[in-house]
Amino acid sequence: MLPMREVLEFPEHFLFGTATAATQIEGHCEDTDWAAFAREPGRIRGGDTPAVACDHLHRFREDVAIQQQLGLGAHRLSLEWARLEPGEGDFDPAAWDHYREVLGAHRDAGITPMVTLHHFTIPRWLAARGGLANPELPRLLSRFAAHAVEALGDLCTLWITINEPNVVASHGHLLGVWPPAHHAPIEAFRVLQNLLAAHDAMYRAMHDTASQRGHDLAAGVAHHLRIIEPDDTGRVADRAWTALYEWLFNGWFAGAVCERKTHDFFGLNYYSRDLVRFAPERFREAFLERNVRAGAEVNDLGWEIYPEGLGQLLDLWAPRAGVPVYITENGLPDDDDDQRPRFLVRHLAEVARALQRGLDVRGYMHWSLLDNFEWAEGYAPRFGLVHVDYETQTRTPRPSAALYARIARERRIDDATWAAIGA
Repeated sequence: MLPMREVLEFPEHFLFGTATAATQIEGHCEDTDWAAFAREPGRIRGGDTPAVACDHLHRFREDVAIQQQLGLGAHRLSLEWARLEPGEGDFDPAAWDHYREVLGAHRDAGITPMVTLHHFTIPRWLAARGGLANPELPRLLSRFAAHAVEALGDLCTLWITINEPNVVASHGHLLGVWPPAHHAPIEAFRVLQNLLAAHDAMYRAMHDTASQRGHDLAAGVAHHLRIIEPDDTGRVADRAWTALYEWLFNGWFAGAVCERKTHDFFGLNYYSRDLVRFAPERFREAFLERNVRAGAEVNDLGWEIYPEGLGQLLDLWAPRAGVPVYITENGLPDDDDDQRPRFLVRHLAEVARALQRGLDVRGYMHWSLLDNFEWAEGYAPRFGLVHVDYETQTRTPRPSAALYARIARERRIDDATWAAIGA
């Protein structure tokens, strides 16, 4: 007789859901910095643009129905700032009504929405005035946030102010692979500081508005955190650059939010582990090279699959945050869906074990519900639980979606679940 495998359970209040972002799935918005960036030759793999994406703008009810059929209880989505405020201070009532329909459809389906206000993209009018480096950013984003709570606060209680501030600062202002395509380390850190000020202002404005309107509201940041280790532990330069990268990428922004207590929950986006090598030849990458451990399993983009890292980050940041934690993103590009079932089970197992250790983790949002426009990588990476045929816009749930649905329905990882992934 085979030994029984580990049985792990989730409490009744735990939210199983998915995550998406407006630019990546909605289509039909030419007023963002990313729409303009994608039209520049050579910027996006394959020359792809988010012009249509998954046409979610017109198909959101179909996508909500898929979530409902899977029995998922939560969905994290974002608002397209440029759609809602196409000119500075010029809010579009029809666009706000659209998002009321989107949130209402989720609530009618029994799905708890979590709304992100800034998910990488900005309106072109702001990009033309310095973008995220503009000192007016905190005022502009706090005004937008207050308007969002006033317009939508009766339909949503869970809010993300900013998604992955460390990523948007580094990719756009250090590595130069996202708009505005700058290679300026000092500017990148100033943008990070500006985003922190913006988050603080948004947090206060949202709570003030919610209080005035009588809405319940909990707000936080979706922090992208990675496991960061030296490539060669015997090399002093690798250890030093690992510590610097750890502080700048993982620690600075998230630590500041924790210290200032400007959050009601801690959002954790987790994908992979980096092995850091000091590389003096990589001037434009701040002398940093990120590697993968030899023999490690990797996904379609070459990122290491390292589930244990999620548990390690929960142990480190949940006590430091002092508030409930949501896994606001976790997923992988896996076109043929041969890795995603194991990925899901192993990462959810880390969450369940963290719950056993007494950590207050309230939910898990898998990235992503749909295949989508993956920024500079275009449409090649396939992150979706649901396959999207971009020519016909046909949605087809992958086998991993059924596995995730069963875990969500039964609220446990049991012997049959482990057997399903060959563990």
